[in-house]
Amino acid sequence: MDLIIIAGMPATGKSTVAAAVSKAFGYPVIEKDYLKEGLFDVLGFENYAQKRALDHAANEELLRTVRALLKSGTSAIIDNNFDTASGEKLCEVINEYDPKCVTVFLSGDPQTLYERYAERDNKHLRHLGHVLQDHYPPREGDSLDYTMTRDEFDEKFFKRGMASFSAPGGRIDVDTTDLDKVSTDDIVARIRELLAE
Repeated sequence: MDLIIIAGMPATGKSTVAAAVSKAFGYPVIEKDYLKEGLFDVLGFENYAQKRALDHAANEELLRTVRALLKSGTSAIIDNNFDTASGEKLCEVINEYDPKCVTVFLSGDPQTLYERYAERDNKHLRHLGHVLQDHYPPREGDSLDYTMTRDEFDEKFFKRGMASFSAPGGRIDVDTTDLDKVSTDDIVARIRELLAE
């Protein structure tokens, strides 16, 4: 069985790559943000600490799902920006079930990624639970705008180890500073090569 990990910093196009890889291989995608958005909608949050707790819960649910699929011998794709702690837990699952593993790690120029992330939030291109920091769902009269500073971006993502994730198996590093230069066909071809080794 195969486990394809689409990891890296936010705003690098992980979901786009995961969708293309899923189409090519026919494997299901387990996406942490999808799980987290369900928690936002069912439970909501009243402060940033609660929001982080939902993020942690979504990570745990992602790992439970991956474990269940691997236990049944089912190949899968994971889409997540693993930090140091969640990355270590994923490696434990990989070591337990020993799938054929390939990581596609997406990165890019930090300032470009920050600007892309801020623009995405300002245009409300994602679930509002990701954008709002103090509470969700929004209340009548709330501003739906929030611009993360570069320092906050670095604190929430780089300093948590998302840029240094690694896992057992093959690895493909992709620079997504210029998204127009990223070829999902090339990524799929390289995954096939690594899985065939």
